[in-house]
Amino acid sequence: MNENEFRLHLRIETTVLEVWISQGWVVPEVTDQGRNFHDADIARGQLILDLSKSMGVNEPGVDVVMDLVDQLHSLRATLRDLTDAVCRQPPDVQDHILSELTRVESLRRR
Repeated sequence: MNENEFRLHLRIETTVLEVWISQGWVVPEVTDQGRNFHDADIARGQLILDLSKSMGVNEPGVDVVMDLVDQLHSLRATLRDLTDAVCRQPPDVQDHILSELTRVESLRRR
């Protein structure tokens, strides 16, 4: 979706979008035709609006939340990669890893 469609969908002004982009809250794909936005950008934009309008979170607060969202997505991707790597191991290695994970979890609960 192009920039105009993105702004219309979220009902925001150009200046608001520029702030979001300068803060790194939304990172559009830049092409020869201009900036393009994806479904994830719409979801991020809706979250920003919910935080700032509905919940009254100020700009520094939105920045913290968006950074935490990015960290969460990064950690989930890393966990997915780790899970894939473990699944490619022989069964005995998988069993050993699962056993160690269970041991570590039990220590953490103490």
